[in-house]
Amino acid sequence: MLNWIFKNRFAERKDEVRSAAADLARERRSIGLWNNPVPDYSRVAPSPLLRNQARYLVASNAVAARAAQAFVDNVIGPGITLLPKLGDAALKGLLLKQWNQWTDLSDADGMLNWYGQQALAARSMFVDGEVFVRMLIGSDGTLRLQLLPPEFIDTTITRDNVIAGIEFEGSRRSAYYVCEWHPGQPGRMPRSIRIPASEILHIFRPKMPGQLRGVTELLAILNRLNDLDQFDRATLVKQKTGALLTGFITTPNENPLGASRAEDGAWTASLEPGTIQRLSPGESMEFSDPPETAGYSDFAKTQLRLIASGLGLPYSVVSGDLSDTSYSSARVGLIEFRKYIDALQWHFIHMFCRPVFQRWVELEILRGTLPSFAGGAQAYMENISWAPPAMQMTDPQREVDAMVRAIRAGLLSREMAVASLGYDLAEVDAQIAAGNATADAAGIVLDSDPRKVTQQGNPATI
Repeated sequence: MLNWIFKNRFAERKDEVRSAAADLARERRSIGLWNNPVPDYSRVAPSPLLRNQARYLVASNAVAARAAQAFVDNVIGPGITLLPKLGDAALKGLLLKQWNQWTDLSDADGMLNWYGQQALAARSMFVDGEVFVRMLIGSDGTLRLQLLPPEFIDTTITRDNVIAGIEFEGSRRSAYYVCEWHPGQPGRMPRSIRIPASEILHIFRPKMPGQLRGVTELLAILNRLNDLDQFDRATLVKQKTGALLTGFITTPNENPLGASRAEDGAWTASLEPGTIQRLSPGESMEFSDPPETAGYSDFAKTQLRLIASGLGLPYSVVSGDLSDTSYSSARVGLIEFRKYIDALQWHFIHMFCRPVFQRWVELEILRGTLPSFAGGAQAYMENISWAPPAMQMTDPQREVDAMVRAIRAGLLSREMAVASLGYDLAEVDAQIAAGNATADAAGIVLDSDPRKVTQQGNPATI
């Protein structure tokens, strides 16, 4: 009786194991084998191998290189500019004068200006996933910025309150461990120093709550980019092989087509353009017929569309292919693209531009080049804004007409409209007033002057 019970239970257990194994196999077939799961970046630093793969693709793959450049061109462009909102015109002019002088001297390495550093930081954020900015004080007491790649952060520090090279006090970052020189510099052992978090800006785009370090924007399409690159190379080799014309001579004679014997004893013959060669009795010639490559264009376009989708960029921007793009489809795609770029720009402003401006104001007040108020640097922070580069209009006439109607209907202010174009309303008004005054002094009536000419070109009556 007991044997019968044990046998039945053992058989039932074997059936359960087989069923579970079958379910697991079906699940793996349906979702694929996850041999390389993404680690939890809220607790560890990204793998250097992942970062190097992204750098390699951007350096050697045309699609990745174009995507990185498009990211920088649209997020930064010529630069994100400062727009003071101070009511005191003299103070506003002084602030802009001091700021513009500093933008040419911002780089601690003396290579770039402020806007060039913006572009380099955005590119590093796209390729590496993050960039570190060390805020230094120059010999003249002004702010200097030093951009550091991710490998400068020492992740070998093992302490309870240090994770991925970042020191914490509670949930707040208190310091970073930064290498004094590049850790890969030949002949020098890496050595890091502790730098307070108030002197370091960590610029990255978090993808999950509690994320400590940034991950390359190419993560979602790294494998697909590599596969497309290999497919392109294999197709190229196949095309080269197909372009080769090879002749095979079948002959019972010892000297076919007047060929010559090579050192290894093989007979060789060459074909020249326009050659008429007689064959001896019994000789025949056949040519190779290599297979043609079909479906390359359709496959490549499908992969490029998936790559563009993974990057959040329009297909036409990544590929440069406008053959299947209509005005309507391009406009719809650009509307979504503008939302994506707008979110990135204001994230970049929050993590880079505003902290840099605040530190710059604090140092300028200490130097005495800017007046101090009751609120200190915060008084300036509350009276500034930033103007990201304006997106190019796809249909300027329609878009400007729509903007004018929105202003006349009270749905949009002139300041908002001018800011959307990347300009400061006060500066625009000052230039218009100066231009009108110059035209009036010279006795010139311009068609663009609404004070004197209507839109139809008739004299205006007031």
